[in-house]
Amino acid sequence: MKLAVLAAFLGMATPAALLAQTATPPTDSTVTGTMPSGEATDGAASQNPVVMPHSEAAPAPATAPAAALATPAATPQDFVNQAASSGMFEVQSSELALERAGSDEVKDFARMMIRDHGELNEQLKAVAAARGLTVPAEIAGPPAQHMEAVMGAEGDRFDQAYLDHQAQAHAEAIALFEPWAEQTDDTDMAALAQKAVQHIRTHQETLEKIRAD
Repeated sequence: MKLAVLAAFLGMATPAALLAQTATPPTDSTVTGTMPSGEATDGAASQNPVVMPHSEAAPAPATAPAAALATPAATPQDFVNQAASSGMFEVQSSELALERAGSDEVKDFARMMIRDHGELNEQLKAVAAARGLTVPAEIAGPPAQHMEAVMGAEGDRFDQAYLDHQAQAHAEAIALFEPWAEQTDDTDMAALAQKAVQHIRTHQETLEKIRAD
């Protein structure tokens, strides 16, 4: 009787023990399943691309204006080259305007260009010669493009083309001369640039009045 009871007890204990052993792995797998390492890694990765590009891209807008503020002509020779081309365009296109322009007002403006820029061109040659710099004899760069456009305009289209390209060329000239008007390393070069800026501002005001009519 006792042996039967003991056997029955052992027989019941064995499944219980087995159930206890098999219950443990599900507990471990459940913990692992609720927070898989793969999901934690993916979560971190999904956050980093959102944060980092913004934090790295933020300085970019701040550096762009700095590049835009760079001096148009980096050296005295560059300045002379660009200033000479600008001045030659002003004079030569205005001489053409005296021949082709239909408006007396436009011709009067052209005479002012020849006078003022002709004077500036001579001063530029003197300043350049004193520093051993070479003054180009031909128009280059944007002024050459303006000159080509003005030369290609005839008849009723000439006056408008001349005034339009004068306006563009004067805006470019301001961007060229203003930085050199403010520099203090070369007082003669600065004085020339300051005088040029004064003339160019006056010309721009006159251009606005003519184009508004």
